[in-house]
Amino acid sequence: MKHFKFLKICIVVLSSLFIVSIALAGSLPKQWTEINPADFQYEGLTPSCSCAPIETTVPPTPPSANYPGKFTFFVKGGKTNNLVIFFQGGGACWDTMNCIYYQTFTQYEKETLAMFSNDMAGYGIFDQTRKDNPFKDWGFVYIPYCTGDLFWGANDAEYNSAFGTYTVKHRGFVNFQAVLDYLKKNTNYPGKIFVTGSSAGGYGATLAFPYIKKDFQWSNVYLLGDASNGVLGGTFPTVGILKWKVQMPEWIFPDGYDPSQTMPDLFMNFAAEYPWSRLAQYTTNYDGTQTHFLSVMKNIKRPDLWSPPTVDTIKTWHNTMLDYADTTAEESPNYRYYIAEGTDHTILMSPKFYTEKSAGGMPFDDWVSAMISTPNKWENLKCVDCLPLP
Repeated sequence: MKHFKFLKICIVVLSSLFIVSIALAGSLPKQWTEINPADFQYEGLTPSCSCAPIETTVPPTPPSANYPGKFTFFVKGGKTNNLVIFFQGGGACWDTMNCIYYQTFTQYEKETLAMFSNDMAGYGIFDQTRKDNPFKDWGFVYIPYCTGDLFWGANDAEYNSAFGTYTVKHRGFVNFQAVLDYLKKNTNYPGKIFVTGSSAGGYGATLAFPYIKKDFQWSNVYLLGDASNGVLGGTFPTVGILKWKVQMPEWIFPDGYDPSQTMPDLFMNFAAEYPWSRLAQYTTNYDGTQTHFLSVMKNIKRPDLWSPPTVDTIKTWHNTMLDYADTTAEESPNYRYYIAEGTDHTILMSPKFYTEKSAGGMPFDDWVSAMISTPNKWENLKCVDCLPLP
């Protein structure tokens, strides 16, 4: 009996210490707030946008003195102790042709605090006016994108052009690490963390997932990639991406980035490392932006061939995407996909989040809800009567 009483006292003391530690961890502000992590450093680099030339004319014009490349992010606490971490999209670049001459990425931060309101009506998962929002009353972190590296890079790369050498700060991973550092100091150990992002942000969310899970190991952490299926081509995976100095999680990939790695490799390894987490991907059947970027990869030195993508490129992207989805699902029991009809690109910040139901008739918002709360209803879904190739 004495041992039992002693055990009860220990449990009470440990519980009290845990509660105190939660209180000391801080909390997110109740209203949308802009955070400037200028003092943070990772691998000797501070958070920044690309500082690439901001004009697409030839010769390119260096960035204005009024644009120093500042990076900030936005946070808002919720009524529940759950958290959405959202990575914004905006293209990518890896060559003088698409970093300097004909830019295919967002090179400076466009978001301002004035763009955010507490209800965010009409903005998909951010919409707090809808009772059917799976994330109603959750806290939010919005991470802008402005580095051209899918949030994977930690390198200042030089690009030589006919008009001089330009430096592009591929510091997307540095920016993410600054956000993660802030969250470790200012969140009350969220019960659930939904890591997600659209387009380039979907890739950012994917690589960020194991780092977030590692630092918040007591939270239920989920991953959803929106329109970021990773069908690659040309010399991008062997030459172009090396400009970024990709930061792979060394406890999963001890040898770092390998050009032979594919998105299924990332998802399957992450799913195996964290079998109690749920991972997923969404795309449309013939995503117009993803097929465009495959065309850019295949013809990086010929911008006149980038758009529109050829039928062969569209077919290649479509068939590879399906193969990737099926392969990952076969190997990873905690992974699912949702493949909708059409050519639309991204869904998370769109009203379509609540209207999409072309994959087997199940509304997409219900599918996401099932992923979080009722996994027995969470299935791999493909559009049933997809429109033919455009």
